[in-house]
Amino acid sequence: MGHGIVADLWTTRYDEMRAIIMALPSPEEQRAIAAFLDEKCAKVDEAVRIKEEQIALLRERRQILIQQAVTRGLNPAAPMKDSGIDWIGQIPEHWEVRRSKYVFTQRKELARKDDVQLSATQSYGVIPQDEFEELVGRRVVKIQTNLEKRKHVELDDFVISMRSFQGGLERAFATGCIRSSYVILQPLQPVNADFFGYLFKSPRYIKALQVTGSFIRDGQDLNFDNFSKVDLFLPPLNEQAEIAAHIRAGCERIDNGIAIKEDQIAALKEYKTSLINAAVTGKIKVA
Repeated sequence: MGHGIVADLWTTRYDEMRAIIMALPSPEEQRAIAAFLDEKCAKVDEAVRIKEEQIALLRERRQILIQQAVTRGLNPAAPMKDSGIDWIGQIPEHWEVRRSKYVFTQRKELARKDDVQLSATQSYGVIPQDEFEELVGRRVVKIQTNLEKRKHVELDDFVISMRSFQGGLERAFATGCIRSSYVILQPLQPVNADFFGYLFKSPRYIKALQVTGSFIRDGQDLNFDNFSKVDLFLPPLNEQAEIAAHIRAGCERIDNGIAIKEDQIAALKEYKTSLINAAVTGKIKVA
């Protein structure tokens, strides 16, 4: 009965709405149906709440797994030392502490002729724009101006986006180009991209980035100078790979657990909807 261009902007006119035919149980039946649904829906809602709490705990466990592995390594018996950096704290004795600008530098190469357009996203990293549109099921705004200023990005570079102060740095999972307002970081020495992908998205690293400027108050973007103010630590390259593999395996198990809980929540909500529909239309007896 709605009118409009898109579903979320439809209008239902009263003259048409008042002509809709409705089933009308007796007042006693209405009260019985409402009481039945109150009881059943409360149980479903409680089950959903419990599973949502379980999901929150799993996500917290995921963050702890990443944080502990990237800052302390996999050997709990390893001798530790004070890194001398507030945000890092203690690290294994054999790890190095380095100024970040000596580990990564800016990639300033402009877009190449055959570069595909990339999107920097907090959820999926830096991926082709077409792939991002397919993942989210909607079109995104295409760059129309300053095309000649777009920047080239290589696979496993890292990108400082406009929201990096909220969600960390984004790893590039494809080669292509991106809008000129972003900062592209390329490693100056061999590093494990998986390891730094976890490190640059960890809460403690993000918090360290946030204290380098007043982003929200001043409306400024995160830049290379902010990145340079946050020192980094470097495990040996082989250890970076081992830590990344450990985190990946642990996160896969946790993510599978979260997916199961989310499916259960979806099934409960679907059951609640069908229960309400069946009860208010007289498909089931409630008393």
